Amino acid sequence: MSHFPPNAPPDPPTGSVHGQAPCPRLALRRWALALLTLLACAHAAAQSYQWRDVVQQVEIRPDGSVLVDDTRTLWTDEDFGQAFICLALTRGQRVTLLEGSGAVSSGPPARAFTQRCDGGTELVVEGERRVAERRVRFVYLLEGTVDAYSDVVQWYWEVLEADHPPVRGYQLTVRAPGPMSAPYDAYVHRFGNPEQPRVTLSDDRSALSVAFDRVPSGDGVEIRYLMDPVLFTLQGRTPGFERLLEDEARIAGVETGMQARRSPWWALVPLTLFVALAVQLLRVHRRVGREPRVESMRYPFEPPTELPPAAVTAIMQQHFASSSMGPAFHATIMDLMRRGYGVFEPRRGRKVDIRLSTTEPRDDLLPFEADVLRYLRRAAGANEELLTHEKLKRFSEKHASGFLPGWGKRVRDWLLEQRGGELTTEESRREARRWAGIAAVAALVPGALALVLDKDAVALMIVGAVLIGGLAVVALIALPSWRPEIAQEVAEWRGFKRTLTDYTRMKDAPLDFFRLWDVYYAYAAAMGVAQNYLKTLQRAAPLAGADEAAMVRSATWLGATGSHANVSNLAGLSSSINSLSSALSAASASASSGGSVSGGGGGGGGGSSGGR
Repeated sequence: MSHFPPNAPPDPPTGSVHGQAPCPRLALRRWALALLTLLACAHAAAQSYQWRDVVQQVEIRPDGSVLVDDTRTLWTDEDFGQAFICLALTRGQRVTLLEGSGAVSSGPPARAFTQRCDGGTELVVEGERRVAERRVRFVYLLEGTVDAYSDVVQWYWEVLEADHPPVRGYQLTVRAPGPMSAPYDAYVHRFGNPEQPRVTLSDDRSALSVAFDRVPSGDGVEIRYLMDPVLFTLQGRTPGFERLLEDEARIAGVETGMQARRSPWWALVPLTLFVALAVQLLRVHRRVGREPRVESMRYPFEPPTELPPAAVTAIMQQHFASSSMGPAFHATIMDLMRRGYGVFEPRRGRKVDIRLSTTEPRDDLLPFEADVLRYLRRAAGANEELLTHEKLKRFSEKHASGFLPGWGKRVRDWLLEQRGGELTTEESRREARRWAGIAAVAALVPGALALVLDKDAVALMIVGAVLIGGLAVVALIALPSWRPEIAQEVAEWRGFKRTLTDYTRMKDAPLDFFRLWDVYYAYAAAMGVAQNYLKTLQRAAPLAGADEAAMVRSATWLGATGSHANVSNLAGLSSSINSLSSALSAASASASSGGSVSGGGGGGGGGSSGGR
């Protein structure tokens, strides 16, 4: 708000600036909010219409009518035929469109007319379409917008409607019926932006000039002009001057508060919290989150420990998620086939069926392995041995979401029992929980501020809350660290994984490695590298002197017969076997999815404007 005390020397008015419109408030927040800047720029780029300039000349007449001469340049990146202003009028207020309205330049003659709009009357200038820029003029008479009291006459009006396209330059001149002296004064309100207008009030208080370099969409401009009642033919019966001054003082307080809440210094709150927490998390990570040093074989030629394939998938996940146990399920099926509980039967079209054995589960099956065998037999149907690709897919679509999460947890529980408890250190888990809680509580601070700050600061606070809250996730992921013996075991399993996919290493493997290649196939599936393993095996086996025919004959469970009975075609066979993953993809996916303040209440006018 701008208030002009008596006899204050005015600054000379300046013209509007016609430069390229920047993204709103970009300079204030570029350093703090890159995401919002991009969104703001994208929004600005998406604007179809823009008032290149708005020049208003207002004459307040002694009878209380107000003559407005409003000239605007409308620019658009789309064809348009109409420019409009919708005036939201209250009871007793009227608007009349006068001669002189229409096109001033840039295009053939246009006609001007009025029509109803939401909440008032719409002033329309209509011309030929396919015009990118047109200068239009609205000349109209307002009646019923001046309030008369016994000691003051007030014109309180939203001269620039809040709902308008971005304005690149705004100039307003308001003339009273005649000269007057203190205490009569003028007030300018613009609540949407901290930018203050350039204002001139003549020495005799009869003329007011206001200018803004730009007015973003959503920002309105209001004028409260308090004038001497002797200048008017209107007769007011009750005093109102003191009440209007009190109202203005209240508005000044509100606007000051909004300016404070809009201050870019509020950006320091989430930024400071985020940086402080991030620094502390780094310190804690250096103390408890660093993985212990390990000494392991870089490329072992055999599994480092006697874990079943499913448990290998689990141990290599420090942050276990039961929904990520799809590879473990697939690998367990392969291991069951290898151990005599069935065979794969490849089909044309890279699909594979499973022929289940009638063999009863032996004592060598772990509980979660027996669960998988029961799952397959349920999918095949009672007394059925052949489980087709299609049967497994249909069954998994219905039952996998209820099976996989619980099954994955049983694998994890078995692993933890075998390894004597949690795989990470107690101290690192405790610190992870503590700092996740601290970050979550800290995220509430900008979240709470978003409820009380100006709308322009809300997005900033919300982003800050999200970023700070994200540190809680970082703490839970980054701070836990392996127990030393677990870190050693995981490193060796990772080394074995590299052996299964590194041709330069595998070609030097001993012959025993190739005799057990099908055992390692299930481990490769558990670690997600089955296809790469078979391709590497195909290249390395001949160079290592392995008996390819014997290798294939030993893996009868793979169904490698006929054209598949050689190592060179193992990769192609793998494509068929891996089609099982397609049938189980529904299972994995299902499991994953489970786991502005008005001007004191006295102003009128407003509405909207633009083109179409």
